[in-house]
Amino acid sequence: MAEVATTQTQKKSWRPLLWGFAAFLILPQLPFFELIVPVTQTIVLLVPAVAVCAMLGWKLGGRAALVLILVALSGWILLHPVGSPGTPYDQMARGWAILLAASFGLLSILWNSNTPFFARALSAVAVATVIGFTIALGTPSGIARFQHAAGEELTKRASTTIAQLQQGMATPEWRELAAKIPALDTWNDESEAVMREIPDRAASFLPALLALESLAALALGWGIYDRLSQVKIGPTLGPLIEFRFNDQLVWGVAVGATLCLLPAFAEGRNAGLNLLIFFGALYLIRGLGVLAWVARGRYAVIIILSLIPQACVMLGVLALALGLGDTWLDLRRRARPT
Repeated sequence: MAEVATTQTQKKSWRPLLWGFAAFLILPQLPFFELIVPVTQTIVLLVPAVAVCAMLGWKLGGRAALVLILVALSGWILLHPVGSPGTPYDQMARGWAILLAASFGLLSILWNSNTPFFARALSAVAVATVIGFTIALGTPSGIARFQHAAGEELTKRASTTIAQLQQGMATPEWRELAAKIPALDTWNDESEAVMREIPDRAASFLPALLALESLAALALGWGIYDRLSQVKIGPTLGPLIEFRFNDQLVWGVAVGATLCLLPAFAEGRNAGLNLLIFFGALYLIRGLGVLAWVARGRYAVIIILSLIPQACVMLGVLALALGLGDTWLDLRRRARPT
């Protein structure tokens, strides 16, 4: 999501973008990920984001045909249900996709074309969140109804996954394998227990998780449009090694920690946890950028370490510490500013 301060036209590789595109579509369909990703049909968020970018480009002289194709595709996708048809969660997911894309497009029109992507995307998510909360507060039962709808959807996903897991464990092939490796049954029992606990927790953290997923959708949509059209609507996204943002965002972590830790703000603890998850994730990614800078762009080292459970935890803690420390130490002074 980092951006290089340039609008020069140059041929860009699709390879890194395709890796991100594949992860964005596939990971939400996998066990455990499907229980924490708010909108598993991520195409619902992605295509409208690309369509909005195309409309911004058309305003600057881009191809009208590209806009028509993407708008028609967005409309077709948004007409189809997200999850179980007719459920409140289905309506919420499609409504959020429209609200996010509209907020991003409106802010991009109002702001200067040189405004960095991350500032636009973060502001669009903030505006969409404020509007969403305003709508929630204006409806019967308010936010509780939305949390209940999210909890039902996530519980349904967990039940489906557990049923599939139990069905697979009942096959003769699995029983034969489990007889040779008894630890597999224990691992499955533990996995099932975790899956039953995740939905309630994830429903409470839905705002932060949805905001992070929305940022990813906007970044991917921005990158896809940048390669589809020669008309630039803003600075080009740069590599992870250059990812940074306004240091004032550290106050988001401070406010979140205050709401969580001080007894006087006990009623706002859930809001504090959401702030910590959201801004903590941003600083973790910033820390990974610092690690990539230290490793001189050798991303394979970071990827390999992230696949090892124990090393993954240590890597995450180190990245978060580096991300927060980079606010004051500016460890990448030689890197180009974003």
